[in-house]
Amino acid sequence: MKKVLILIFIIIVGLGVYKFKDAIPDRVKNRLAVAVKEKNWENLVNVVIPGKCDEPFQYSIGGVDSRFNINQEELAAIAKMAENIWDSQTGRNLFEYNPDAPLKINLVFDERQQQTMAAETLEQKLEKLKLSDAGLKKQYDLIYGAYSKKVDAYNSSAKKYESKLNNYNKDVIYWNQQGGAPPDEYDKLQKRKKDMEAMFKDLEKRRKEINNLIAEMNALANKESQIAGDYNSAAATYRSKYGGSREFEKGIYNGQEINIYQFEEKSDLELTIAHELGHALGAGHVENPQSLMYYLMADQNMDKPKLTVEDMKALSELGCELYPN
Repeated sequence: MKKVLILIFIIIVGLGVYKFKDAIPDRVKNRLAVAVKEKNWENLVNVVIPGKCDEPFQYSIGGVDSRFNINQEELAAIAKMAENIWDSQTGRNLFEYNPDAPLKINLVFDERQQQTMAAETLEQKLEKLKLSDAGLKKQYDLIYGAYSKKVDAYNSSAKKYESKLNNYNKDVIYWNQQGGAPPDEYDKLQKRKKDMEAMFKDLEKRRKEINNLIAEMNALANKESQIAGDYNSAAATYRSKYGGSREFEKGIYNGQEINIYQFEEKSDLELTIAHELGHALGAGHVENPQSLMYYLMADQNMDKPKLTVEDMKALSELGCELYPN
């Protein structure tokens, strides 16, 4: 009796394949041929009767809170990239966007995203303070370099001035002891005196320039000290609020819809949606931290998301036949 039923089933399948041969994908035809050749009737039934992954799981875009700074069109585009992580690596059309699909992907704003945004604001403040501090240090170094050169030049000129002044004073004393200098020597002394007065004025000008540089460096040092205080205060606030591990549920599939509560960047949102789509399909969590279906988004490759062996196994256990590239 069983053989008769199998024979009838094969005849029906054969007639169906013949009638709709142009509409049946080559991949399905090959699977049918292999099943018949190997007399694997169970596999033949699985090919003919649609399984869990034979029809795309449809989804739509639901509510998007404006505080996420993302609109429905952008969310739909990111969801498309999320579904492509599964489709491109399994060789199956597992998911499909349908604006009328009952399963909706929503962005729900609560304290999780609020905390993320507050942490990001503090991180940006810390980065600005770092840049400001680096800018001040660079400016300070430039001024200090100019200051050092001017001080060296001033000290060298001051020694020359002091030497000339000592020699001038000695010659003045000498000629005073002689009862006065002859006219030609007197003219020379007067010229030397004017040269030294010019040197003194130049030294005074340089001294003021050096003092101005010192004042600039002191002002920069005070600013740097203030920035360091602001940075330390902001860093302490960040550590107290966000320094520990922030493990919270970024998203959830509740059987009727996918709610996303938190993400940092669009690549983070893409992986979170892909993870929840996996749950919607029926896949559970796996143990590999690099897997898409790991319970925590941390060690996955954000730039080039890749399904792991564990992810593939989770799909296979659902009865999904995979065709990885």
